[in-house]
Amino acid sequence: MKQTTTLSSREAITDLIGVIIGNGITAFAYSWVLVRLNVISGGVTASAMIAGRMSPWSVTVWTNTITLVCLGASLVFLGRRNFVNSLVSSFSYMGWFSLAQSWQPDSTGPVWLSLPIAGMIVGAGYFLCIDHHASTAGLDVFALVVNARWPRVSVALGLRVINFTVLGIGAWTFGLRSFLLGLVFIIIYTQTLASLEKRFGH
Repeated sequence: MKQTTTLSSREAITDLIGVIIGNGITAFAYSWVLVRLNVISGGVTASAMIAGRMSPWSVTVWTNTITLVCLGASLVFLGRRNFVNSLVSSFSYMGWFSLAQSWQPDSTGPVWLSLPIAGMIVGAGYFLCIDHHASTAGLDVFALVVNARWPRVSVALGLRVINFTVLGIGAWTFGLRSFLLGLVFIIIYTQTLASLEKRFGH
């Protein structure tokens, strides 16, 4: 019994560290590159911006609403462990993102270099969260749900379809340049995630 408790505690600590690091590198990549370049990449923020244009509710209201729906789906479909880790993931991301926003570098470098690097970093960050039984409390929850039900549909593929859909719906709002950069970013980060899942996934 004692060994089981120790193992459970070790797993919990490992999950916590993986989720915090994963959100840290993801938050800095989003803040230092995507936000500064005005790149949309699907996900909760872009969904909220689109919904805000189509309703009287603000982007903030939609962001909070969509996040709560995602957390609810995590609890119902993915279990308590994923839900708790996703809560940690959500608060961790907000903390890291706030830090990244307040501590900006002078330059992100040329877009042809900074965007692919950001894509690989975000893909690695997503992998750390998913590999440690967490979502980012974003639309990746639904990719995880689909993967749990149909394992042949990888999380990376699910994320790619979801983000392409959001990107397509919002293309008219953000402009062609932002759309094209977002398309490149999504392909890079989901491919990075797919490669890491194939190489290191359990």
